[in-house]
Amino acid sequence: MGFISSEIIAMIRERTDIIQIIGEHVRLIPSGHNYKALCPFHKEKTPSFHVVTDKQIYHCFGCGKGGDVFSFLMELEHMTFPEVVKFLAEREAIEIPRENDPDYEKKADLYNYLDRAAKFFESCLYDSSAGAVARDYLKKRKINSETAKKFRIGFAPNAWDSIVHRLGKTPEDLASLERAGLIKARGQGEGFYDVFRNRLMIPILDIHGRVAGFGGRVMSPEDEPKYLNSAESETFNKRRMLFNFREAVPVARRLNSVIVVEGYLDAISLFQNGIKNVVASLGTAISAEQIHMLARNCETLYFCYDADAAGQRATLRAISLQKDAPVNARVVSFSDPTDDPDSFVSREGAESFKNLLEKATDIYTFLIETHTRGLKPPLEIPVKQKLIQEFKELVPAIHSSIARSEVIRKISKLLDMDQRVLEKEFEGRETPRSEEAQKKRTFISPRLNAEIQRQEWVLKHLLEHPEELDRVRALLGPGDFSDPRLRQIFEAISFQQEAAGGSLKPAEILAALDDASLISRLSELITTLEDRQPEPFMECVKGLVKSRLDAELKDIQLKIREAERGGDDSVIARLSMEQLDVRRKIETLY
Repeated sequence: MGFISSEIIAMIRERTDIIQIIGEHVRLIPSGHNYKALCPFHKEKTPSFHVVTDKQIYHCFGCGKGGDVFSFLMELEHMTFPEVVKFLAEREAIEIPRENDPDYEKKADLYNYLDRAAKFFESCLYDSSAGAVARDYLKKRKINSETAKKFRIGFAPNAWDSIVHRLGKTPEDLASLERAGLIKARGQGEGFYDVFRNRLMIPILDIHGRVAGFGGRVMSPEDEPKYLNSAESETFNKRRMLFNFREAVPVARRLNSVIVVEGYLDAISLFQNGIKNVVASLGTAISAEQIHMLARNCETLYFCYDADAAGQRATLRAISLQKDAPVNARVVSFSDPTDDPDSFVSREGAESFKNLLEKATDIYTFLIETHTRGLKPPLEIPVKQKLIQEFKELVPAIHSSIARSEVIRKISKLLDMDQRVLEKEFEGRETPRSEEAQKKRTFISPRLNAEIQRQEWVLKHLLEHPEELDRVRALLGPGDFSDPRLRQIFEAISFQQEAAGGSLKPAEILAALDDASLISRLSELITTLEDRQPEPFMECVKGLVKSRLDAELKDIQLKIREAERGGDDSVIARLSMEQLDVRRKIETLY
């Protein structure tokens, strides 16, 4: 790359622990010397994503994605290569030349302005008399100063241009503030105005602890909307982020569970009371992406929404989205319809809230109760028919046969119907695999024939023993690999060996490739190094050479027969000499 030397990149790769980086995004499960996890790049129910510790690479056998720590962050966080390099360099305290990289600097500017805005809002909460209304509100909500500082809670003054005046000194400042979603251009006339005014400000941090956006709560009842979130931007994607995710993940992994609430203050209040495995969606109903973020880090999700009608609708939406995630989803209910997580834990305490978790209802029971609330037996036939139609969407989506059988048993008891009749009604048909899933399946290797297996064995051996490459190249060339991708990988290994002066590193070979199918194939080979069958290495090498020579011999024999039909003695003599030479080469192999 033009901005940072290959030596610096190699140093960053060497010092960065891919396990630590990937472990910040998914729950890694030990598997031999390596780790596996649910893939962060596609939806799956059983782990097919593998991380090879000593090679510092990853590969998913489900979708085929693979690579090193740089490609992981580029793919998952939508960062450019220079952004990843500089991010990891800062993380590992590696100094790199400060050369101008416009794209990186622009995005870094956004985080800088968002952080400065957060500090300004904090100062307004504590140092300004105007912040008294926000301090009183926090006191009313029983949020203490220690918690407020932990979450960097602040206050946006009741003015149109506080941020504009404080941070918008130059036209460049104003342009960056607008891109960061902090100010907007006036509809009439010149100038800008603040997006957040007279609001309690709650910064939303990304997985790396950077301020990515804000949630602002009104201080005056007449203001609308009640909560205002940052607009979608280069730093803020509300469908792919969760409030308090960074703090919740370590605890969620330890407890193997996470609590999902609606509001930021619900999450903050639970956290203050010692319940730290809690996250909140960002002002909208939870998304499928957010559920899969959580599923990659724990097995149990507790949906704990407000007890009012809106909260119940949000619960039903969350349940509808979780069916494709490998989680045990449960619903926490409040007996008082005016309660929410914040009010309950503030009044009853952490232990009482934990008791609610223990009593949480499985989602199937919750759905049955929700659909039948207020109905009294005996039920009339039209009511039964309506309920069966509603349950037809629920039951086939239950993946566990045990859970499905238990749900049908409960429904049959409720409807006073024969369980076998209902089982027939609820028979779900397996949904056809989507076109996208079909494409992903093409990444998974078919059963390989003996020749391809030999080619794989040779490459795997060279990845483990790069010192033998020179000896192999004296016998073997790219043309000995009949599989085009394996041939290109052999060429890449050879090139990298020369470029690195004999120090071959699989992660560096991966980084040198720019073809997704090649990267996938090589990362698959590296990931399965431990699983390779014991093979006589040189026998495999000689076997590949012999396959090529046999093909050459067959081609020469065909040409000789053609020359014989034409009566061309000179051509026959030349081809016979070539035939003899190839046979001698075959003999020397053994």
